[in-house]
Amino acid sequence: MLLGIFALAISVLAVPAVAGAAPTGSVDSANRVIFNSGSLTGVFEGNVPHITFYATNELGRTTYQLNFRSLIEFSTSSGVSTYESPRLVAVADFDSASWTASNFYPVKDKTTGTTIGMGFNFTLNNQMTIVEKTPPPQSLKSGDVVLVVKAYNNTRTITVNGQSVTINTAEIKIDFVLKNWSFASTSDKLALQVNMHSNYNHFDLDQSTGTTTVDATNDEGAAVMEHPYTETSNTEQNVRYASGPVTSSMNVGFFHFVNTATVTHASGIPQSVHVVAGYKAEKDGPETFLKLYLVYPYFPSGSTLVHDPSFGLQGGLPTLYIIAGGAGVAGLAAVLVIRHRHLEVQRFPKSK
Repeated sequence: MLLGIFALAISVLAVPAVAGAAPTGSVDSANRVIFNSGSLTGVFEGNVPHITFYATNELGRTTYQLNFRSLIEFSTSSGVSTYESPRLVAVADFDSASWTASNFYPVKDKTTGTTIGMGFNFTLNNQMTIVEKTPPPQSLKSGDVVLVVKAYNNTRTITVNGQSVTINTAEIKIDFVLKNWSFASTSDKLALQVNMHSNYNHFDLDQSTGTTTVDATNDEGAAVMEHPYTETSNTEQNVRYASGPVTSSMNVGFFHFVNTATVTHASGIPQSVHVVAGYKAEKDGPETFLKLYLVYPYFPSGSTLVHDPSFGLQGGLPTLYIIAGGAGVAGLAAVLVIRHRHLEVQRFPKSK
């Protein structure tokens, strides 16, 4: 019982949000954008869309990586709906281009005009070649890909494609905006590759079939196909950075993505499209990542795609403290037992 109370007390301390704390931002000497929202710090690399995030003031904190890595067009002629690498048609490597961050700007309520948060844009800054299996290669131009980064002063519920999505203050929302992708075929789809990594490098994926744990310390290899992600009935799909077996961290990182995106055609008419996903543990360079592939259906040339993922922190159990607390409770129990037994043997004769 004492151990349960101790664990409950620790879990109460793991509050990732700081109510009413306005987001802040700065740029360091390495041109990295430091974005703080509540108890969350996100560090955006200055020239590529790679993000490191962590709990700002936590001792023994875990750091989480989230890299927007590439766009991959793939064929669905075999009936597949999620990405499979043998179906690759074309790829645009985000690391092959340069990116630039805008100045910070206030995020305002569309109805009242009051400031409700802060944002900045992370934008493709030069030509990015789309390497195709069938030449000639095409390219995306400066401004064709933008990450619109936002954080809010307070927990806020927003509407995305007619569905409610709640963003807390220990969370950063990203509007992924893509313009002018020209598909090779109307039957093709497009996957946004997001690489995830952490100190422990295990992940829990909430799916309709239950929670799937992925060990991303092991490369599944080229012989293993990407796995389809079976979505839950929720608007937001949840991928968590799993905690290690022994950790002092009171927070767990997550990546959310909404199960729909908006495609606005050249005519200006918006359309909601379904988003599916796939995943695989695989190396990218020297490190192994959980590779998550967010899949969008074909859309006509000249259209603009907008999708709404986010990343942040949620409360977790610090197993190191629980182990220490358990040891302390066990020690206390041992002392009480010894004292109890000691009292039992101390008997004094009656006075005569």
